[in-house]
Amino acid sequence: MKVFSSWSGGKDCMLALYRIQKSNQHQVSVLLNMCDASTDYSRSHGIKQELIVRQAEALDIPLIQQKTGRLDYAQNFTSIMLKLKEQGFTGGIFGDIYLREHREWIDQICTECGIVAIFPLWNNLVNMLATEFIKVGFKTLTVSVNANHLTEDFLGREYDLAFVEELSKIEGIDVCAELGEFHTFVYDGPNFKHPVSFQKGGVTFRDNHWFLDII
Repeated sequence: MKVFSSWSGGKDCMLALYRIQKSNQHQVSVLLNMCDASTDYSRSHGIKQELIVRQAEALDIPLIQQKTGRLDYAQNFTSIMLKLKEQGFTGGIFGDIYLREHREWIDQICTECGIVAIFPLWNNLVNMLATEFIKVGFKTLTVSVNANHLTEDFLGREYDLAFVEELSKIEGIDVCAELGEFHTFVYDGPNFKHPVSFQKGGVTFRDNHWFLDII
């Protein structure tokens, strides 16, 4: 199938993409990144749109950045998928692991658009996913931390085996952050043509989250 990959720039969508690429079952022809309508950041992880552009270039995959607000997200997501359907896309890749409610939302919208939703990571053990992701060679930085779950010092950390081990010792924390404990940006890996160039910027606090600006 000709498929798109729902794209945040983080580790889970990256591993889902990588698994599909390794399987050679589908043709991944575009990354679909939903962006904030009123800022220059992506909606999901608070990453600047330009960094997502650089990431897509390093992956050598075309990128679509669809602007949207919170209230019209479903409408805009549906609209862009219908356009992709008209261009011959029949499937979409999603990095969900175990949140049933979110998967059902995706399944419903994809069904309405005539798109097959593909979940390469679904129901995999999170510790195994984290280990696989790191051991195949992905390089990743934490760019957002939910203050309800973790402290500011977890921001800007490399997502490596030592970091995962540290997270695994904290009660109630998912090492893959499926519950939104933190978000990441992947800047290098086995499917990259070259690393993404970036510099660490300032730290801000908004909506009960710590954010690291990367530029």
